[in-house]
Amino acid sequence: MKFNSAIASISTATILAATTAVVLLDGASAVNFVIIQPDDMHFYDEWNPPPYLPWGGNNYPGQEYPGTSDLPWINKLRTEGLTMTQAYAAAPKCGTSRYSTVTGRYPTRSSHSRAKAINAGKDATIPADASIPNTKLRDVGNVDDGSDCTHSNIAQTFKGAGYETGMVGKWHLTKNNLVTGDDGDVYGGVKAEIERCGFMDVEAMYPDNLDESGNQAWSTGLSHNMEYVAYKAVEFITDNAAKDWFLYVNPTVPHGPGVEDAMDVDCRITTDGDFTTHMENGWSVEGMTAEFGDNCTAYREDVKERASQSDSNDDLGAIWVDDAIGAIYQALNNTNQLGDTLILFQLDHGKAEKDKIWEGGIRIPQFIHYPDGIADTPRDWSGLVSTIDIGPTMLDFAGISPSYDMDGKSWKNAIDPINGSEDDWKNNRCLFFESSDDRAVRCGCDKYMLLGSDASPEVTEAVASDWWTGTEALFDLCDAENDYVVADSSTESPEATNLLEDEPQKAEDLKSLLQCHLGRTDATISPLYEECTGSVATPSPTATPKPTLPVANNGGVPELIEYFPWQYDILPLASNTVLSATVLDDNIKRVRFNLQYPDGTRPGFAAGTQDSVSGDLTTYTRTVDTSSQSGKYGFKLEIQDNSDDIETVCFPADCSSWIEFVVADTAAQVVTAARAEISDIILRNNPDVNLAAKFVRHGFHDCVGGCDGCVDMSNPDNAGLDVPIEALEPVVDIFTHFGVTRADIWVLAALEGSSITQEDGDPDNRDFEMDWIGRPNCEDLNEPADCVDETCNHIRGPNRNLPSPNLDTHDLLEFFSNEFGFSDRDTVAIMGAHSPGGLQRENSGFNGVNGWVGNTRLLANDYYDSIVGATASLADCDTSANSVDDCVNDLKNSNRWEQVFVENSEPEFSTPDRWEWERGTNPDHFVMVNSDIALVRDLNGLMTDDGEVSTCQWKCNRNNCALPACPHAPETIGVAAEYASDNGLFLEDFESAFKTMLAHGQYDTSAGCASPPCTVGAEARRNLRGPSN
Repeated sequence: MKFNSAIASISTATILAATTAVVLLDGASAVNFVIIQPDDMHFYDEWNPPPYLPWGGNNYPGQEYPGTSDLPWINKLRTEGLTMTQAYAAAPKCGTSRYSTVTGRYPTRSSHSRAKAINAGKDATIPADASIPNTKLRDVGNVDDGSDCTHSNIAQTFKGAGYETGMVGKWHLTKNNLVTGDDGDVYGGVKAEIERCGFMDVEAMYPDNLDESGNQAWSTGLSHNMEYVAYKAVEFITDNAAKDWFLYVNPTVPHGPGVEDAMDVDCRITTDGDFTTHMENGWSVEGMTAEFGDNCTAYREDVKERASQSDSNDDLGAIWVDDAIGAIYQALNNTNQLGDTLILFQLDHGKAEKDKIWEGGIRIPQFIHYPDGIADTPRDWSGLVSTIDIGPTMLDFAGISPSYDMDGKSWKNAIDPINGSEDDWKNNRCLFFESSDDRAVRCGCDKYMLLGSDASPEVTEAVASDWWTGTEALFDLCDAENDYVVADSSTESPEATNLLEDEPQKAEDLKSLLQCHLGRTDATISPLYEECTGSVATPSPTATPKPTLPVANNGGVPELIEYFPWQYDILPLASNTVLSATVLDDNIKRVRFNLQYPDGTRPGFAAGTQDSVSGDLTTYTRTVDTSSQSGKYGFKLEIQDNSDDIETVCFPADCSSWIEFVVADTAAQVVTAARAEISDIILRNNPDVNLAAKFVRHGFHDCVGGCDGCVDMSNPDNAGLDVPIEALEPVVDIFTHFGVTRADIWVLAALEGSSITQEDGDPDNRDFEMDWIGRPNCEDLNEPADCVDETCNHIRGPNRNLPSPNLDTHDLLEFFSNEFGFSDRDTVAIMGAHSPGGLQRENSGFNGVNGWVGNTRLLANDYYDSIVGATASLADCDTSANSVDDCVNDLKNSNRWEQVFVENSEPEFSTPDRWEWERGTNPDHFVMVNSDIALVRDLNGLMTDDGEVSTCQWKCNRNNCALPACPHAPETIGVAAEYASDNGLFLEDFESAFKTMLAHGQYDTSAGCASPPCTVGAEARRNLRGPSN
């Protein structure tokens, strides 16, 4: 008994004295989050367990603490925090419960489950099979809202908000055979898939339950190893002490097989490798092995002693888990993170009636420990909560808006003892439960069960105990005081009494609610998330059935069941990729694959190889070489059967589009692929639309105030930006799945727009490389009130003040200095962005369709030629000039510009009247605005409010000197002259200034990178599949 003193010392050092009820601390916001979810653990008597059931060996009451241990660390979480006395698992199985925990959704929402339900012909009238094989966290491209892995889970949401995310222990949410590589590496494939699902650090991971039969090759030679699981959890906590983080801890015990046998296996043999030859002792974990000289054998003997030499998985496993939780607790305390970490402990399901929707299968203990947000005096809370509520609640504590729909809701505010809503959550909340094809709903005290058949285990057990018969049942779970009945051997379980005949109206109301839930989770329609609530049932949602598979299997038409890679998948840059398609039809003639490479090459359709047959399901594969090109690939399928009519199915969408996926190992390769897409859009676009120049303008408008992937399209100054925004939507739709934000893509488009408009083959051309990624979008940075219509998105960004076209030299330099930190030279360089592009009256009011210099598709120094002259050398100046400076200042070699009034009163223009500077003959003239002229002429005090300059002219010579020449601009005219004579110098300085502008914003360039800054194109690249070496 070596741990009580440690607990006592921590209590003295860290626990705040409190004599009042638990309260939420004002303004508290959790920084870190830990979910601890042991596998198959008992609901102990002191934890307010569910009602007693009289069968089996796991009865309640009677579950006393194991051996001599009172599980001090778990009870520390309970006695220093909040106990949810009516907490439930949405489904009473390991995998289904975990799915609801990490998504906030019911298990039948699983994309994998919905695809299988559609295939099985199930709809709202036939419940889908809520089982472990059907409930996986994976993307399925041919169902609506099918991005469970790459989008719709809390790890992805935390990761997108800048959190570090980690997972240790049992996973159980991946279909192993779908992620196994050519080398048969199940473990590596599952680990890569978990990382793809948003968990950045995956260690000590067990893909599924350990398997003693030998059918799971990955588990051969492995055993439970809680020291290593705890070690990796502590390592994650310690390594990320300076960051915000989310950690999902899934102990593999007390679940079998053989916890006692596992304690005889060397703890240096782990899921991540055999370290017996690398380590003298075991893993050093404070609260576990550290007090035994890091000797796992000695530590485990102590566990056995505390278990009173029991060989029970339950007893040994519970103590082992408790010690691991103590290690996590002490690591948080040692790194000063305990106060601002929300720890949620819960069981994955009830052990007494696992796989069944009896209270003993779905009721779970749930303890919340969060000193800085919830004071540490113990308190019970009796509202009805479920595993589906964990996701929305944690995001609420973090101040993060969910990026996808959830079934659960946050109880953050409801638990406030003063302003909360405990009674409402206790008496009026409705929760649903799913297990195989059995369903139940609980509203307040009332619970209604609708069982799939007479063979359901609940029916079998009820009949055997002479309780009730049939597939429907109604129970009252409360006592006379309206409180939940807990385990008591002297009181019969409320689930022994079926009130169906006594209260038919109540049963009918609850049945209607359950039908609402079945309709809401119907796999054949687009997902619906309206809440089914109320004492009178909300009508079942009605929607036009929308099959999500490409073709219904009727009349022998072949049906595509699964394919790989999935839409928006990301695969490593390997020698080969195996495309696959699983088809439902026992009479297939052939399946053909067509591939599109990143360079646009399309070899054409080629027949796949029959890989496996299972009943009417046949899998076909085609191996393709993906070693030479990283980037975006696409493939499509043609399926043909041997029927008399030779039915043919083409997918997707009659082969009019592609299933798109990316092959890449690094962020650099993903960025290169996105850039190639943008370049292709520019080159394929209507030649009358100069997208390259529009992308450059778009980038500038986005970056005023910070490059955040948003502009305010209600601002007239942004008129016309809808064209580049819409052009980039396909790139945003694809590449935001791979760690590149919309803000990054807009910046990348501006860089490519600049690069592609340079003159072909010019040795002075610049690369305009993307230096880093990770810019947050405006909706991640701003409150809704900061944006248009209190909605932050790509076209309703914060209202920013863009520079006027009528700035004089001083105002121009001041704007760019204040906004981007530019020097005078930077400002002159950035104005060269006007060399490509034109001015449309309908957007700006200026009549400049031919642009500033004539060639609207060339980024070069012609812009400066037009306002300074082709050269600044003395030899080319007028011989009367006293110096080169005088020649330049007088604009001896420049074109002649004259100011012209543009009246925009015509009905087709809603823009203001303008004063612009023109040269040339209409309609082939070129234009400058006052802010361009300010680079060489200082118009301070010489412009009216609307931009007219009437007291001076561009330049004065022998034949034209009606007005004096406008004074030169000493701060900028010399730099403009340098650029006029040296295109290479201009491009160099422009690239530097432009990239400074595109790095403007509220973000840390080192976030998520191998080393700061987050460069792509250099050695320090952020690897998409783990930390760089």
